[in-house]
Amino acid sequence: MSGPHKNGANGSMSEQKESSVLFSLKELMSLEESRIKEEEDAKKKKTEAETAARLDAERRSREDEERKLRDEEERRRQDELRRKMEEAQVEAAKHAEIEKCKLEEQHRLQMEAVAQQQAHERQIQVIQSQKRKGAHPGLLAGIGVVLLLAIGAIVFFVVIKPASDAKVAVATAKTKSESIARTDWEEGLKFIAIAKDKDPANKDITTVEDALRQKIKDDDTVKATEVARLAAEKKKADEQIADLLDKLKLAKDPAEMKKLQDELDSLKNGKPKAVVSGGGPTGPAPVAKRPCPPGVPLCN
Repeated sequence: MSGPHKNGANGSMSEQKESSVLFSLKELMSLEESRIKEEEDAKKKKTEAETAARLDAERRSREDEERKLRDEEERRRQDELRRKMEEAQVEAAKHAEIEKCKLEEQHRLQMEAVAQQQAHERQIQVIQSQKRKGAHPGLLAGIGVVLLLAIGAIVFFVVIKPASDAKVAVATAKTKSESIARTDWEEGLKFIAIAKDKDPANKDITTVEDALRQKIKDDDTVKATEVARLAAEKKKADEQIADLLDKLKLAKDPAEMKKLQDELDSLKNGKPKAVVSGGGPTGPAPVAKRPCPPGVPLCN
């Protein structure tokens, strides 16, 4: 009877050992799974931390660039304002010089007219005196010639010469209007001002002046349109970048994160791609960049 009892005890101990081994294996597997999960969680947190740090650095870099652009735009605005003030001062000085020359010319003509009038009065007195004394006919003829020459000189300086100067100024302004340079158009307006001062009745002044002002107006319109277009394109790109950054913050899948990052890099490098919205089809193709015209701020 001792034999069966002994075999039963051994079987119970064997079963206990097997149960202990199985329990240990399960514990080891559970610990290994926990370790793997902790490593994955740590790796994921590290990736998220690196992504957050990169996004924060990019945000600071973008803010620095935007601040630099604002500072540069403000500097350009101040330079443009200063340039306009300087041009206004130069224009005022030129206008004052023209007015001064005009007054001097009028004063000179008035003095010549007074001198001619006084000479005429003296000649009349001489003629009357000679008549009373019986003057020689040749003397009277000479006095008449002198009077005609004096009248002709007055007509020339008062009427003919100003009209001729106005025609020359109008012709020069017309030549300036045929140029493609804005500076020539503005210079042409100065010649128009001279023509108006010399001969306001010149019928060609209005036509040439309208042509010059229309060209300047068209040039201003083109520049304003280009500035508005560039501002709209910049705004659209900024919105796309902000949208991609928001999606990148929420993305969990490494493949999706890489795709969003590639699109973000393409936009920052000036080669925008169609933005993916929620894993759906791509949006419309981006507008190709145009070359920057000279003198246009905020270009690209």
